[in-house]
Amino acid sequence: MRTQLIFNTEKLIKRINSSREFYKINKTSNMLDITKKYKNKRGRPFSISLLDEIKVYPETVGLIVGEGFISDRHFVFANSNDNATHLVRDFLKQFNLPIRIYLEISTKGKSKAFIKECVNFWEKCLSIKIKKIRLRKEFYNITNHGTIHMNVNNSLVAKLLKEIIFISKNKIEKNKQLSINYIKGVIAAEGNINIKKTTKCVYMIRISASKPKEREHYKRCLERMGIKIYCKDMPTISPEEGIKRSWKTTRGRAGAVIISRWDNFVKIFELDLLEIHKDKERKFIKYFVNNKFTQQFLDFGYFMNKKFTMKDAQIYFKFRGRKLDRVLTLYKSGYISRKKIDNKKFEYKLTKKYLSLYNKLNSTLNNPIYQ
Repeated sequence: MRTQLIFNTEKLIKRINSSREFYKINKTSNMLDITKKYKNKRGRPFSISLLDEIKVYPETVGLIVGEGFISDRHFVFANSNDNATHLVRDFLKQFNLPIRIYLEISTKGKSKAFIKECVNFWEKCLSIKIKKIRLRKEFYNITNHGTIHMNVNNSLVAKLLKEIIFISKNKIEKNKQLSINYIKGVIAAEGNINIKKTTKCVYMIRISASKPKEREHYKRCLERMGIKIYCKDMPTISPEEGIKRSWKTTRGRAGAVIISRWDNFVKIFELDLLEIHKDKERKFIKYFVNNKFTQQFLDFGYFMNKKFTMKDAQIYFKFRGRKLDRVLTLYKSGYISRKKIDNKKFEYKLTKKYLSLYNKLNSTLNNPIYQ
């Protein structure tokens, strides 16, 4: 069963009342009839009915933090992924307000058929009629079907969303399972899988975040779930600095948290951190399997349900030194256990931890989606 964060709407509203304005609440069943009131001045009349509880998945919080924008009066979420769009749209439906949706498509180098394909995809996906389409003729397309924008205009909902995100982030940092689900949303929104051209394997995953404070927050969540950060953050580069460096882009670059090393990639694979964004998941798995450590790990399947010595490994791997080093590395990581035979020799055996990862890798590789 998926975990949800549950917020008492009345308590949230009390947090946002101010000295100039407040909200009067009347309870009816599981609904709250809310009217905005002003102190010592006249203001625009306003009323809305909301559920007495607001529920949100940590994954949705991650998506909103990564790709959402909350102003004083409205909320906007833009994304090109169907799963992400469904999660955020389902969350917004709780507020009983119109969700204005439009489609943005970069058309440089694309035909009119591509525009129609994008519209058909999102109309089928969201079961709606796309009434507004924004064509960006100056940009080359980097998405499969364009980008969906969802907009909700309401000052109270915008304030509630800010409180929900603020409280959620504090709760998530302190809980492992919440952090796992939250980072799934963050990676779907702001994650990038980087592939080394020479080896065709994953060498890092970047989570973009312009502000150092946001990057520190992501790192605390990652460390909570057992992912260690070894690299320094990628710094934010302003457009002006990018021009000075003779970059082709005039937009600069957002900073990022860098996730590196095979052990961390294993964690990402085992925790299914990329499952929301299937294109990113397929890309990661394809090039994670190409990693030499992954290949070496799978090679040890030969010793399944067998006890072996270092000499046995040496013979099987034909005196490949790196393979022998891998025995000790896998032992230190808990994938191999060992028992002392005499003063100089040890007997090794693959552990349940090894079998679990080995079976998951093979199950994934045998899935036609990843072939």
